[in-house]
Amino acid sequence: MDFTKIRIGIVGASTSGWASISHIPALKLLPEFELTAVSTTNLSSAREAAEKFGAKHAFDNEQDLVSCPDVDLVIIAVKVPYHYELAKAAIANGKMIYCEWPLGNGLQEAKELLSLAKAKGIRHFVGLQAVSLPETAFMKQIVGEGLIGEVLSSSILASAGGWVSAATEEKRYLLDPANGATMLDIPFGHTVAAYARILGDFKTISATLARRRKEVPLLSSNTLVPQLSNDQIAVSGILKDGIVSNIHYRSGFSTGTTFLWEINGTKGDIVVTGPSGHYQMVGTQLHYAPTGEKLQPLEVPAAFLSLETTVPAQPIYGLYYAYKALLADLKNNTAHVPTFEDGVHIHQLLEAIKQSHSEEKVIHLEG
Repeated sequence: MDFTKIRIGIVGASTSGWASISHIPALKLLPEFELTAVSTTNLSSAREAAEKFGAKHAFDNEQDLVSCPDVDLVIIAVKVPYHYELAKAAIANGKMIYCEWPLGNGLQEAKELLSLAKAKGIRHFVGLQAVSLPETAFMKQIVGEGLIGEVLSSSILASAGGWVSAATEEKRYLLDPANGATMLDIPFGHTVAAYARILGDFKTISATLARRRKEVPLLSSNTLVPQLSNDQIAVSGILKDGIVSNIHYRSGFSTGTTFLWEINGTKGDIVVTGPSGHYQMVGTQLHYAPTGEKLQPLEVPAAFLSLETTVPAQPIYGLYYAYKALLADLKNNTAHVPTFEDGVHIHQLLEAIKQSHSEEKVIHLEG
């Protein structure tokens, strides 16, 4: 395949949706990608999107998009409950696929998609873009090189922002765990993928989950609606190298700490701060101090950043680096961007967290 021009089809590319402010601007910064097809739920909005974004084809159904001969890579940028069927359709048509995280609505769907993608022999990627951030790559390097010595422990205290209200009726799906888009699935899942990339996988898990807010405001009608998902997540455990880990996610925003990630070693500490617990899609600041000294800002070196273009802030920033790494993987036959296998791995971790809570015991993870 000629990787000088990869033709993109996006499922869920309305003019005002998530893809319009994240995926599409990021792709436009990389000339090797060409947006050739878009699909939405009706032809009028699809044509409007095609005209706005310069796509050749507009479809009102995903089947036409995934079977379009002018599409090499399908991007699935819709709500989680639709990922499974859309990904299956793309796989059946032999397309390369980038599916937003979560990969499926639960572990079983994710496993099935991985099996289908492997059987078809296609390249598959999952949107855990926090793994591809320059900050993640830089921290992985300096931790691996021993800047802070042997890592003793790591902790995160984070505010997830959402799950304290629903802006519209459409957004209520986030409040129901049946839809696979909870605080555990989205901000926690994204962040823990980068956490594990830097520090290694969990060996043991002990978790407490709680639903403290039973009802939240529906802002569009000023009424209260049920909030059915867990809005407190506390996960402790031991990582493979013996690192002691503790992660606490809360819904809403704290007036104190919104995102604080510490990595503590025998020779110093790394501290990451940010405006929310969505590490994958907000800007963060890195700090470092040798043991006994004051924290100082830690700049990501130019070697980890794009020199050929000015990259806008998040959420474009994170997806730009994800697609830049994806392009390199395709050209070099490497595997730096998370694949469906990585997606299944994170789904398995989230299931272990839920199991630990429900059974009130420490879960020992395999591998």
